[in-house]
Formats: sequence, C-alpha cells, structure tokens
Amino acid sequence: MALMPAALDHLVLAVPHLEGAVLDLARRTGVQPVSGGSHPGRGTRNALVGLTWQGERRCYLELLAPDPDQPPVAPEETMLGLGALGAEFVPRLHAWAVRTRDLDATLAAAAAAGVDTGRAVRAGRDLPDGTRLAWRLAVPRPLAHGGVQPFLIAWDGPHPTDGSMPTLELVELAVDHPDPQAVERALAVLDVDVEVHHGPHPRLHAVLDSPEGLVELGECCRDRW
Repeated sequence: MALMPAALDHLVLAVPHLEGAVLDLARRTGVQPVSGGSHPGRGTRNALVGLTWQGERRCYLELLAPDPDQPPVAPEETMLGLGALGAEFVPRLHAWAVRTRDLDATLAAAAAAGVDTGRAVRAGRDLPDGTRLAWRLAVPRPLAHGGVQPFLIAWDGPHPTDGSMPTLELVELAVDHPDPQAVERALAVLDVDVEVHHGPHPRLHAVLDSPEGLVELGECCRDRW
C-alpha cells in the first residue's frame, strides 16, 4: 500500500493455539508477544505486539485464539466469529480494525450509504496488571467482504499501546478481493484510504520488519502464515 490507513487500530491474526503461536512468532521475528487477556463470555483470549509505521507507534497486532478456560460459546458469539473457523485451522490474518472518535456518527453514515457495519456493542478485558481496557466496537456478522472490510472500534480510556509493549515495523498492508470496487466503495464511506487489489478470494496480507528480517502474515500456508 502507498499509505497506511491513518485510523488503523490493529490487525487480527487468528490462531488455533495461543501458546504455540506466541512461540512461533517470537522465533520468526525475535520479538516476544505479551499476554493480553481473556474476553469473558466471548470464548477467546489474546496476545499482542505493538506495530510501528515509519518508526512511529500507531497500532498493534493481536494474536486471537480460543480460550480453553472458558465455557463453550456458540461460534457466532465468539469474538470476531473465531469459533466458525473450527477447532483446528491454519493461522491467518482474519480481520482488521479502524478506530473512530465518533462511532455512532460513523455507523449512521455507513447505514445511510448501505454499508454493513454491524451494531455497536460494549466490550472489555482486564490486563494481567489489573488495568481495565474498555471499548465499543461494531462487527458485521459474518465479517463484511470476507473480512477485508475493517470493523470499527472506539476506545473508552487507555489503549493497548499506551503501556510498554515490544514492537515490530509494519512495512505493508495489502487487501485483495474478487470485487475490489465494492470494497473500495465501503472503505470510502468508512473514510479508510487503502488500495484494494483484484484477487480470486478475499485476503489480507501484511509484511513486518523484525530483528530476524521481513516476515509475511497472510492466510494460506504454515510456512508463511
């Protein structure tokens, strides 16, 4: 992409097993993700790595996984519909989020333009140090345009990147879709500036710079993620 969306909040890497994914990402990048926490009632938990863009911290990478310590949750009720991927799946960039200062106004504008954003809900989790993170988000069910349309988030208070967090440099974020014009129309309504390329299926792809060199995150194969 020529420009990173100014409102990019985070990328979501869906993984079937959090501990293994954390170790694998640390091995591949030389950077150890930090524990995020659990999403009570949503069946998931996460680990995080900060992301910089041209040296400036702007967003983060979320490793999102099923939480085996929570009671079973219907797939559609899991965070970002993670449960619909099944018990075992290949790690992939599953979704991405853009933040907005006025979520209600953005949702109203999207509805007027016929863009599916889902409805706003409140969510939160506790960090290992006891800090409470709280936010509102709007996520279509299922994810719009195969997940390449970002979901919306508005933070109520601290942001995950406010604290100490190891970082990787985001070099590239690419979006593919069989109907790029439809996706670009939705992105324009959401005020998201990113080029969408034609591809055989919806795909998010990111390139990170790390102490171990460039690392690709995608949706296809275990040697690439």
